[in-house]
Amino acid sequence: MTAINRRRFLSTALSAALSTGLLMAMPLARAAKVNESPANLLAAWKLPSGNYQAGVIRLQPGENDRLEVIMAVDLPTRPHGLMQLSGDDYLIVARRPGDWIMRLNILTGQTSRLWQEADRHLNGHSAVHGNLLYTTETDLLTGQGVLGVRDASTFELLEVWQTGGHDPHEMLVMPQGSLGLDHPFLLVANGGIRTHADMGRTPMPGKTMDSSLVALHPETGAMLKQWTLDDPQLSLRHLALHSSGVVGIALQAQHPTEAARNAAPVLAILSTEKGLNALPTSTELAGYAGDIVANRVGFVISCTKADSALHFDLQGNRIGLIKAQAACALAVQGEQVLLGQQSAEVANLLELDNHWLAVQG
Repeated sequence: MTAINRRRFLSTALSAALSTGLLMAMPLARAAKVNESPANLLAAWKLPSGNYQAGVIRLQPGENDRLEVIMAVDLPTRPHGLMQLSGDDYLIVARRPGDWIMRLNILTGQTSRLWQEADRHLNGHSAVHGNLLYTTETDLLTGQGVLGVRDASTFELLEVWQTGGHDPHEMLVMPQGSLGLDHPFLLVANGGIRTHADMGRTPMPGKTMDSSLVALHPETGAMLKQWTLDDPQLSLRHLALHSSGVVGIALQAQHPTEAARNAAPVLAILSTEKGLNALPTSTELAGYAGDIVANRVGFVISCTKADSALHFDLQGNRIGLIKAQAACALAVQGEQVLLGQQSAEVANLLELDNHWLAVQG
């Protein structure tokens, strides 16, 4: 598979969509510097044909910040998580229940793809520690959450570890001393939603959720610690590490009624001193946080179903809000917070996916 160069990509009908500001980055709140200089981002999107691509886009600051496609590659199905492997090599992981991972060199456009083993599906996120690549997965026979442990260079599967729950989603590599643990570890968000191989993403009816955060030893997979929230219907999904060592967690409520979901918090904080706690200041946001990043002041979450993004300090106080259509993808570049939204006027032409990353350019 080869990259589509900028000239060829923009010569298609999509050039009209891009020129009208289809993909936009919106300023966020008073506590963060916003879009003060151009930024390159690795992102993914859905084409009008229904196919998917990923590539590098460039944010051009202005009155209506616009994104210009620099390079793009075709993807087999819808993607989800994006991660830097090393240097110019990045990893793209299929959306759950996924069956592929792809290495993309953003400088040359070269790709290599691995199809997932048939007994497990991918859950959309990955992490790398030393020579090991970890992917969050679900065992199709048991429904249990697992980590696929691979050689980071060859993608060869080395081991499969249990995560102590169902539906593992995003994970972080945590340094020694974090959260009171004396060894580096993997912090994994078990989303807790039980599914069946024949039902795709649909939750199994009548099953109790078991969402949790777990600390796993990065060399053995041994569980070092586990944290849970009081409300079992809050799914812990995406993670961000603040420079203070505090972790922010984006939540997605699974309550049976719209009113209950709207009353549920969408942000939790994990710290050494206070453990894991959901923030009561993060309610009335449709019960859904799509992404999270940490900046100098605290955490920014995108609330896709509430068409907004919010900024919180480390004490859980709301310090900023912006309305943005289908807000989701977030990235940090220096002091800037970059928020992706879907322009309502041209949403039928190109659809930005859930996550993006600031890259060097």
